[in-house]
Amino acid sequence: MYDVFDDQQNLNIQQSNTFDYDEDVYAGYVNYARPINDAWSFSAGIRAEQTDAVGNLVAFDVNLMEPPVELNYLNWFPSAGLTWQMSPKQTFALNYGRRINRPDYNVLNPFNNQLSQLSYEKGNPFLRPEIVNNLELGYTLNYRYNFKVAYSKTMDQITRLIGPDENDPRANFITWENLAEQTVWSMNISAPIQVMKGWSSYINLNASHLDNQADYGDGAIVDVQAFTYNIYQQSTFDLPFGFKGEISGWFSGPGIWGGVFNYDTSWSLDVGLQRRFLNDAVNIRLNASDLFYESGWSGTSEFDGLITTGAGNWDSRRVSLSISYDMGNRNVKSRKRSTGLEDEAKRVGSQ
Repeated sequence: MYDVFDDQQNLNIQQSNTFDYDEDVYAGYVNYARPINDAWSFSAGIRAEQTDAVGNLVAFDVNLMEPPVELNYLNWFPSAGLTWQMSPKQTFALNYGRRINRPDYNVLNPFNNQLSQLSYEKGNPFLRPEIVNNLELGYTLNYRYNFKVAYSKTMDQITRLIGPDENDPRANFITWENLAEQTVWSMNISAPIQVMKGWSSYINLNASHLDNQADYGDGAIVDVQAFTYNIYQQSTFDLPFGFKGEISGWFSGPGIWGGVFNYDTSWSLDVGLQRRFLNDAVNIRLNASDLFYESGWSGTSEFDGLITTGAGNWDSRRVSLSISYDMGNRNVKSRKRSTGLEDEAKRVGSQ
């Protein structure tokens, strides 16, 4: 990082560093699936992963140097599933799975980044990956309506915490830690609905109860429970003169983000109108998103005696007009290939 004085760049050694993180993952798996009879089928599998990682911080200020970090761990991930075709249009499925979520690379850097006179942030190179055990029971009716209930327990849940600085009680620091465990009970309902001719709708309802637990010693305890819910709906309409309309929106009830951040309700309402011309080759679409500008966030964090409030928003209320012309054959579909690097690419982003 550079400070600029009189158009001259000067390296700020207290804000500059390089962090090299080298990670190797070796994995192997085996799966087995077979029908038991005409109504029942079974599947099972197991995957093993060996991870070797080294993180090395090089700070320009020698007083900010940190020793290299080496991590080596082996994990096993079993899975199993049982499906019952109760009737041609009714299916029950019971699935168990164990998976791993590794931390994003940028939250592993232990360098102290001064945000203000009384606030700084630093990553945690000792973060352990999350291990998630999930049990889910699902029911599908008429190939359209889906109902699910699930239980999950996450060990070493990765979370962002804001706590007091041990050297200055006025100051705070932001860092990343592992919770001891997170337990979630949840249910989900999704259904497409044909309200009437020319009016179709889709609704998704999700509700969950969350319990976060951790004890970092010296009174720094996380003991937080919350019930939260989310509703999403989308309706499309056939309008006169060949127009089509759309109204969609979501509502998110209060809940917990990360370990201890209690967030408030938020919601958004979007509308759209479109019309095709010239044998459907030209499509004109008018969209308005977040009409009431209520999709921002706000909430309060309380951890280790420090109470922090925050709020934020972004450029979510927009109106756009788009015109597209199809010059090709609409029956030709492009192929999308998965390279296996998508999960790793996500870890480069912010946590």
